[in-house]
Amino acid sequence: MRVLTFILGAVLAAYSGAGILSGTIWQTSETVDRALCRALLCTNATLLERGRQQLDGAGIDNAAKAVDTFEIALRRDPQNAYRWSDLGKAYLDSGQRDRAEYCYQRVLALAPHFPALLLRAANFYFQIGNPQAALPITARILALTPGYDAIVFSEYARLADRVDNVLQFGIPDTDRAARSWLRFLMQSGRLQDEQRSWQWVSERRHVDEVLAGEYVAFLIRQGHPEWAASAWAEYLGKHAGDYGKPNYLFNGDFLSEPVSSPFDWNLARTLGVEVDRDFTQPGRCALRIAFAGTQNLGVPLASQLAYVKPGPYRFQAMIRTEGVTTDEGLRFRIADAEVPSRLDLVFGNFTDTHPWTPVQHDLVVPRATRLLEVQVIRRPSLKFDNKVGGTVWVDALSLESATTPHL
Repeated sequence: MRVLTFILGAVLAAYSGAGILSGTIWQTSETVDRALCRALLCTNATLLERGRQQLDGAGIDNAAKAVDTFEIALRRDPQNAYRWSDLGKAYLDSGQRDRAEYCYQRVLALAPHFPALLLRAANFYFQIGNPQAALPITARILALTPGYDAIVFSEYARLADRVDNVLQFGIPDTDRAARSWLRFLMQSGRLQDEQRSWQWVSERRHVDEVLAGEYVAFLIRQGHPEWAASAWAEYLGKHAGDYGKPNYLFNGDFLSEPVSSPFDWNLARTLGVEVDRDFTQPGRCALRIAFAGTQNLGVPLASQLAYVKPGPYRFQAMIRTEGVTTDEGLRFRIADAEVPSRLDLVFGNFTDTHPWTPVQHDLVVPRATRLLEVQVIRRPSLKFDNKVGGTVWVDALSLESATTPHL
């Protein structure tokens, strides 16, 4: 047993020593190096560290030394895409662009589904000023994984005058990548690129209701409610119903589940009240507001924005109450969403128990107003017995122009 242990130790020591020599002394002899690698006695760790240090050094001379180093590493492992990438970087830094491009083409061939290596190849083409070659590579990355979205999109953002090229070659035709690109532009506040990209994404049917709501909210934040209303109507298409023709409120009959959009109903989620849709009869739906009798509520219970133009309007709704307590019941509020001091109307006070009752209110939108916020509210009661209970149903809300309706 002792003899066997001694022999194994000697073999390990020989292999270890040969590996060290292969990374130092013998690396300069190609014949010896190949022989050692065939015997699995060579190692690239020392070479790679040396090559990276050489690349970190300034000047063509250091880059040329890195080329020599990485060439040896590549000969040892010619099917390793990382080695081709290392050599490509060394060639580029030493001014040998054509050889660098050949290396990165080998990277693409050897690692077509490896995002980290694909990104190296794409960065090479971006670096030499050839985004047209880089975009199909980054598009492949985006199709493979969301993990590189921020890196790729940040590079795209530098191509400010080439957003059409980005859309045509750099965004894969998938829901995930297209939506991620739009959200990146919204977060960056890039209005012009966002509008062009929205059109491209919409044409390819990659938009869902969540993204549409986000885009509409983005346009409003950017100060363009008219574009927002137009985009919302375009997204709705045949599902728009009477929105804008002539009703400036969407989903006033609550037949569809409200989505997260400024131009759909935002329903309260707060202690002491339950706000949801209620199918009162087949084919009919209403908004049901059920007060628990535990809170003196003073919050908007449902609200929606409406893009309007100056002039006379008529608001209409239907309302039913059942056992609504306290002196403060349900009211409606219509206000300028941007500057409430220009217009702020509160009307109605529906309490107790009443059958379906029509509500109508005429108003004039002033010249500077563009966005109205229409709300269903309850004001806090100032009385001792102020905790509101009971149920209210609201339906058939509309806001129509008294002149020729248009969105």
